[in-house]
Amino acid sequence: MVRQILKDSLKRGAVQVVRRPMYVLMIIIMPLLCCFALINMLSKGTIQRVPVGIVDLDNSDVSRRLQRNLGAFQQVDIRENFTSFADARDAVQRGRVLGFFYIPQDFQAELMAGRQPKVSYYINYAYYAPGSMQYKGFKTISIMAGGAVVQTALRTVGLRDEQITPQLLPYANYVHMPGNPWINYNYYLNASFVPCFLSLFILMVTAFALGTELKSGLSRQWLHTAGDNIFIAVCTKLLPHTILFTVVGWAIQWLMYVVYEFPLHCSPLVMILSMPLLVIANQAFAVMAFCVVPNFRFGTTVVTLLGMLSFSFCGFSLPSESLYPWIAPIGYLMPIKYYFMISCDQALNGIPLYFSRYYFAALIAFVLLPLPLLWRLKREASNPVYIP
Repeated sequence: MVRQILKDSLKRGAVQVVRRPMYVLMIIIMPLLCCFALINMLSKGTIQRVPVGIVDLDNSDVSRRLQRNLGAFQQVDIRENFTSFADARDAVQRGRVLGFFYIPQDFQAELMAGRQPKVSYYINYAYYAPGSMQYKGFKTISIMAGGAVVQTALRTVGLRDEQITPQLLPYANYVHMPGNPWINYNYYLNASFVPCFLSLFILMVTAFALGTELKSGLSRQWLHTAGDNIFIAVCTKLLPHTILFTVVGWAIQWLMYVVYEFPLHCSPLVMILSMPLLVIANQAFAVMAFCVVPNFRFGTTVVTLLGMLSFSFCGFSLPSESLYPWIAPIGYLMPIKYYFMISCDQALNGIPLYFSRYYFAALIAFVLLPLPLLWRLKREASNPVYIP
């Protein structure tokens, strides 16, 4: 009897996945497409040749030298020279350039007189990574402007370049980055962004699958097929999703660690086993959230919002150390945080597996979260009342 119930319930869940193009799109196509787009965008290691503009109201030797030095940076590409601040701002608003460097009038004269003229740079930070590249290039050039003036002044008093250099640069910097010695933004950004996108799709699809049963009025049939056991109903409905998401996750890992050669300083089996844990933990988190808010529109909205906030709360778009003290701990409520810690400890740093045991335990613990609340979902499924 139990075997037949499991068979019928699994068949119903699998048939729904096959019959609804939405599942194929959100489980297979979109995660792989997002993964390929993000990784391929940074396949050269960093974003290069960001389109920028320059406003040079001085047109002096120093300002033209600044333009040439700025154009030599790989990060930026000077597309346009504007004659006014208004024209440059309009170009940024229209998307023709992503920022511009502003040199005021009498820049060289005030610089040589020691009156500290101000250069400005305006950056569209709606695009975080290109904006960071612009900021790095603009700031470096603005610092070099002062050094160029000092160099010119020292040359006029007869000092040679080998005497000037130690005064401008008294010591040399050697940067050592054990976790990312290649200074590759693909490894730095996409090691967190790609799994977080996958987690977002898992959360949305899980909430959509549960909400559709209530919205369509088929929740009684769903429960009846599972023998009125809400635990069996949820598990058999989500099992096809679990299998597909896990396979997609393994495909993403293969693309990252094999094709694009992301750092993998641990046994591949560690990351392979962590992927189904990530999938199941996110599904359990979505089920718990839907039990708290058992409504199609509200439930999917809450789950999607939490998934989007994971990018910030978990320290992917902004370091956890820079977050407010009361916001940083929220990231530990999301499953993707623990997968990311496993990825850092194992794939990136290759430390012994023993030190990541708490992160694996946390992912497993997420499975237990919805169990005390399944009765709420069963109550709503037994008496579905759709609230638009």
